[in-house]
Amino acid sequence: MPRHMMLAGYILVPGSHFGGMWRHPYSETDFCDRAVYENVARTLERGCFDVAFVPESLSVPTGPKGDHDALLKYGAVGAVRHDPSHLVAPMIAATRHLGFTITLSTTYMEPYHLARIFGTLDHFSEGRIAWNVVTSAGESNAYNFGHHPVLDHAQLYDRADEVVDVCTRLWTSWDKDAIVRDQASGLYAHPDKIHRLDHEGAYFKVRGPLSLPRGPGAGPVLMVAGVSPRGRDFAARWADVVFAIQSDADGMRELRRDIRARAARFGRADTPIKLLAAVQPIIGETTEIAQARAAYLDRLIHPEMARAFFSAMLGMDLASYDLATPIEEVLRAEDGRTAVDAGAARPWLQRVVDERPDHTWTLGEVAAKLSQSSSTPRLIGTASEIADQLEQLFVSEACDGFVVTPTHFPGSFEEFTRAVVPELQRRGLMRTKYRHDGFRSEIGVDTRSA
Repeated sequence: MPRHMMLAGYILVPGSHFGGMWRHPYSETDFCDRAVYENVARTLERGCFDVAFVPESLSVPTGPKGDHDALLKYGAVGAVRHDPSHLVAPMIAATRHLGFTITLSTTYMEPYHLARIFGTLDHFSEGRIAWNVVTSAGESNAYNFGHHPVLDHAQLYDRADEVVDVCTRLWTSWDKDAIVRDQASGLYAHPDKIHRLDHEGAYFKVRGPLSLPRGPGAGPVLMVAGVSPRGRDFAARWADVVFAIQSDADGMRELRRDIRARAARFGRADTPIKLLAAVQPIIGETTEIAQARAAYLDRLIHPEMARAFFSAMLGMDLASYDLATPIEEVLRAEDGRTAVDAGAARPWLQRVVDERPDHTWTLGEVAAKLSQSSSTPRLIGTASEIADQLEQLFVSEACDGFVVTPTHFPGSFEEFTRAVVPELQRRGLMRTKYRHDGFRSEIGVDTRSA
């Protein structure tokens, strides 16, 4: 079959990769209204998207020294966080073909608990479920789980390896033909076809079996987002799909090639691990209108929210600095520790400075720039121009598809579905309808026997 572009819709509120999302006059602001998410799911399915993607964190957005006042006051990204497994339940019920990627942590959840959540969703979605596997680093994630020891970077991934290994065995602990359901004889299941794990590892003891029969997907599709060397190895071992926040095509391409190369060491040389790159489309009827919309969006970013978000990403307390302070002066004075995997904020900041080496960047300018897109590439133009940019990235194999991050919610998905999707379909880059042969087959990762 021809290679088709995967599409995911990023469901993150009240901000997304655009920090001012909730302030847009077309945005919903009641993020506890179930109907909002049901309507988003219907829109994505109408646009033949592959998945709705729900990220996660385990605390309110928190800056250095545990401060969260400014981030909550100005509605920073993640200020509202539903339990992803419950958030997608009404969305599943509102659709028939759309897949759902939910993010849950291997750091603060037990493998049996995770296996049962995804086993249930696998059944209830008829196999349309994926797990974005994350570790939870940083002090803010530990604030609500004081009974757990804080793990270092290597330990986080060692624990994650064990969690995913146990989960994959739990999902297949019932043979396909274990259930009989013979009401006449009274035989419900063959006990010899339901298997204990008796797992004893560095972090867990799990007897098993899972208290659920094997689902139609034999467990979820696995997505991973780590970019550190250890995170790349983890993705190479387990991932069907990699989620990437890379600012340019070269970064996407390098990550995709490297993880596929590493996969060979785990016996997965023939596994076509897919890479989905986050993008932020800003669509206009003309190029000039799109550019004006981008400029308007930037005015929605509150400078204090931007400062607080930048502080959290760098692990620095920047509240005492004037926003006009040159960023180099700030960095010299502060000993920061990034709060994201592999210190992604620092390389991003260096790229920003290198773009205009003769410009003296201020704290306020850099903070606002980060809140514009969280280093996600901005695609600005008409539907045709945005399709051109997506096509170039896809055809050059920088990536296998895209995570569309909204600038207003949920209207960005409606605009993309009405304007860009038909253009991609005309070019033969996207399906025009679902094939009805299962989620794994739809996205081309039908690698695990159900």
